[in-house]
Amino acid sequence: MDFGLTKIGNDIIAYAPKIPEIIFSLLIGAIIIYVVLTLLTNGLKVVHVPRALAQILKSLCSIVLWIILLADILRQLGLNQVAVTLSGSLLIIGLAIANGANTLVSDILSGLFLAKDPDFDVGYKVKVGDIEGLIETIDFRKTRIRTEDNRLIVLPNSLVDKDKWQIIDKPDRGSVISKLKNRIIRKRV
Repeated sequence: MDFGLTKIGNDIIAYAPKIPEIIFSLLIGAIIIYVVLTLLTNGLKVVHVPRALAQILKSLCSIVLWIILLADILRQLGLNQVAVTLSGSLLIIGLAIANGANTLVSDILSGLFLAKDPDFDVGYKVKVGDIEGLIETIDFRKTRIRTEDNRLIVLPNSLVDKDKWQIIDKPDRGSVISKLKNRIIRKRV
């Protein structure tokens, strides 16, 4: 009774000559992944991508690269079916990203349209749905509106763009800047 130990021993002997090749592939793959992630990190800093979004993109890129490396190592071991199955998981990840990116792209495009709209700007008092207040910031994904009771409401740009919004007050630029500065100073004190 060897409980399959002979088969395991034979498998180890069969894979032993491939171990240096696999270690080399792992080492080179890890270096390539490190270089790609470093370049991605620096590139995202240059284009001023928000930290949270940059972290998501780096994590996603890291997962994809490690899956590709693992699939290649499995292929080197002769486990082609497992490698193909693992590579198929990239398709599932891609579909999930495409589904989630739909909202992201919608928010970014809406943010661009809102930023170009002459009737929607920082400092304007607007009403979006049931929310009425002063626009504090408009960025790629969100619009921040400060209400009269000093609550900060953060809305996705796609919601603002799709919802009916109206201008309550459109002050001149000098008074807008002074109002925002006064609010910031009051918050700090």
